[in-house]
Amino acid sequence: LPSRPLGKNDMKKRRFNNWNRTTIAVAAIIALGLVARADDSDVKVFWKDSLRLETEDGNNKLRLGGRIHWENAFFGDDEFGGKSVDDGDVFRRSRIYLSGQVQERYDFKMQYDFAGGDADFKDVYFGIKDVPVFGNLRVGQFKEPLSLEELNSSNSNSTIERANVNRLVPSRSAGIMAYNNFADSRIAAAAGLFRGADDSYGNYRGDGYAATARLSGLPYLNEDASQLMHLGIGYSYRDDDTATYKLSSDHSLAPSWKHSISDVDNTGVLGLEAALKLGSFSVQSEWVQADVDAPKGGDLDGYYVQAGYVLTGESRSYDQKLGAFKGVSPSSKFLEDGGIGAWEAVLRWSNLDFSDLAPNQEIDTWTIGVNWYLNKNIRAMLNYSNAELDDDNVDVIATRFQFAF
Repeated sequence: LPSRPLGKNDMKKRRFNNWNRTTIAVAAIIALGLVARADDSDVKVFWKDSLRLETEDGNNKLRLGGRIHWENAFFGDDEFGGKSVDDGDVFRRSRIYLSGQVQERYDFKMQYDFAGGDADFKDVYFGIKDVPVFGNLRVGQFKEPLSLEELNSSNSNSTIERANVNRLVPSRSAGIMAYNNFADSRIAAAAGLFRGADDSYGNYRGDGYAATARLSGLPYLNEDASQLMHLGIGYSYRDDDTATYKLSSDHSLAPSWKHSISDVDNTGVLGLEAALKLGSFSVQSEWVQADVDAPKGGDLDGYYVQAGYVLTGESRSYDQKLGAFKGVSPSSKFLEDGGIGAWEAVLRWSNLDFSDLAPNQEIDTWTIGVNWYLNKNIRAMLNYSNAELDDDNVDVIATRFQFAF
């Protein structure tokens, strides 16, 4: 049969297939290497929120996990901001990952998302711990160190979607990062150099780059960590000649407006964070500004204020090494010894202002939510949101059914 030239999509699929084969091979070698020693009783295989393998000395670890987020949206109107809206559902996330530690000093993670019928890289990195001067190093594709809500896992955030100001914050990029903790882990610091606007496979062609850093701390922390105050600041300098921002409400199925900016000299993103946890009650807030230096750029900014209360008495846990929240761990499991799981109520106000790019481009959103944690792996979420844009508003009721391990 006659052959045809390889197109761009073919090359991307070939690159992904090669990456996929390599990843599976590496994972299999690591897993087989550990399991091969099981006959000598050197490896423990157990379940702790996910499937884990660990050598008896604790120096080598392997963890297999994933997540499924199925979301539904029901809109109170057929139109919002001149765009039609439709009820619908989406598998927002469908991921699997393999992570681990080798010889105590080296760690890695490989995570892929199959939502939307396409396999994309998420976290694909390896790292070295306790490096002189630098602390810890991480190389690959992972989240840039910016924004409390972005660094929180989607498995742990108290609302179905992050606040709309999250559109200004970078997420995962390919690069290298140094990070460390100080003052008995009450201070977390991270700084990294990343490629520019790479695709979902970490690929980028061009000379753009980003330098991103974050410093967070706990000025107040009681003995059992049931009460704490979090403060943080992050900054990213981004050198790329184009930029695209989305103005949208706080739900992925709501309409969005894309603003593409060309001839960009550079972009500076500044984020300020604050949070307070007092037992079952917590409140957090962030303000983010993106200063786009371009002939048709401007200052884009937004903020949110969020409060939550765990009705069954538990509290949100906090990761001091990362400087971010981890979520709620129920003290009782649903249908086990009469347990009802954990219940949480949340209220959030968020704002995003793009009026420097186009007139009447500022959106405000109220969100009220209830979360039911059946156990550590299963959660059901219900959110009601009202979004307002230029005297137009829309109501949406959203649900998520989540399984994460």
